[in-house]
Amino acid sequence: MRKYMDLMIVMVTALAGWMATSAIQEPVTKKAEFTYEDFRIVPVRVHLLRAPDGHDAGTHLKLTDVERIFRKANAIWHAAGIHLWVESIVDEPAEVDAMAKSQKSANPEVLLPIRPKASLAPGMFHVYYIWDMPPNGIFMQRDGIFVKELAKLRKVEGGIDEPLPRVTAHELGHGLGLAHRQDTFNLLASGTTGTSLNATEIEKARSAMWEKRWILPVADFAKETDALQKSKPDQSKSRWKALADIPGASKIKEDAVKALGPAGTPAKP
Repeated sequence: MRKYMDLMIVMVTALAGWMATSAIQEPVTKKAEFTYEDFRIVPVRVHLLRAPDGHDAGTHLKLTDVERIFRKANAIWHAAGIHLWVESIVDEPAEVDAMAKSQKSANPEVLLPIRPKASLAPGMFHVYYIWDMPPNGIFMQRDGIFVKELAKLRKVEGGIDEPLPRVTAHELGHGLGLAHRQDTFNLLASGTTGTSLNATEIEKARSAMWEKRWILPVADFAKETDALQKSKPDQSKSRWKALADIPGASKIKEDAVKALGPAGTPAKP
């Protein structure tokens, strides 16, 4: 009987150890290293919604905040060979009549109506920054991604140093077909500062981009930019900047830096 009990203890201990390990470890898969030409460029229109004082539909963010947010968000997504290009930043009043003016908490069902229709456009993601709402962020559809300025996250080891870039990158991850995860260090975990992406997620996000013809490989994006430079040079600057900020060496990158002039050095996260 004693031998039987000892055997049972060993078996239970081994099973518990296997279950604990399988619950926290992901399959060991080497991530691909992406060359400059491997990158695909995701256009994003950023909306800074404004509202009367005390109304949760408004934000206090500025242009410099958006630039910082997307530098850091790109530091996350570059691991997947993806660059987020801020196609434009629209500073505009929210449609507050669509929301009760006394409302202090923008619920998800009232968020889509506060988007100004004039600034909607196909062929890109639309991220709206507002002051406050129940979740840190929410992906509703391609042109309905909301992030709150008051976002708060639980810190994890190795996580990002501020919430807004992480929440922005997280919600765009949903736009690229990724689901929530339980791994607290992962970008798709809920409410943490984690930013990691595993190989399966990277493959899924890159595969999802093939269905979105407005997400372009670097070479095609560069051709469009070159053509725009000749016809509308003022509109090509942000595109050259995107090409200059992608990591890696390439003749395309050299041309982008040259087109930008002395101020064309790549930005640091």
